[in-house]
Amino acid sequence: MVEINDIPAEVRWSLATRGASALPLAYAKVYRERHGGELGEISGAIWTEAGKTQGALARAFNMPLKTAEDVTRAFSTLSTVVLGPELKGEVQVERDRDSARVVTTSCPYLSRAREMEEGLETVCPECRAYCTAAVESLNPAYGIVFEDRMCLGGETCRMRVEPKR
Repeated sequence: MVEINDIPAEVRWSLATRGASALPLAYAKVYRERHGGELGEISGAIWTEAGKTQGALARAFNMPLKTAEDVTRAFSTLSTVVLGPELKGEVQVERDRDSARVVTTSCPYLSRAREMEEGLETVCPECRAYCTAAVESLNPAYGIVFEDRMCLGGETCRMRVEPKR
């Protein structure tokens, strides 16, 4: 019999996060089919709460959170922990000012939406809620600016973290 430890950790992580990224889409689909409407604000609130957990996780791991670079690196790392290894991208730091950017090239939530034939535009508000809450929970002095979005047809997702004005 195969036991949990017989399955490589990377495979377990990939399968678990794949299921987790599909779950919100499945809830929305079932709700739409049974009740004829969208989850709307409820879904956004759930993603906001998920984003808020980043602050506690960052502090538990003693991640630095003083600069835009710190916040962006923590955000990127913890998003990968939550969403899984299918989330791919890089952090780009602006050297002349307190600003850094996450450039995402592969998003598991977007992939699940495509697989489940869900409208990609439904992913954007939920992603925005998650990202905004995550950055603010890491350091409330910082905010996130969305520059490009794959769910709106962009080649990448480009999100800039900088001090709030």
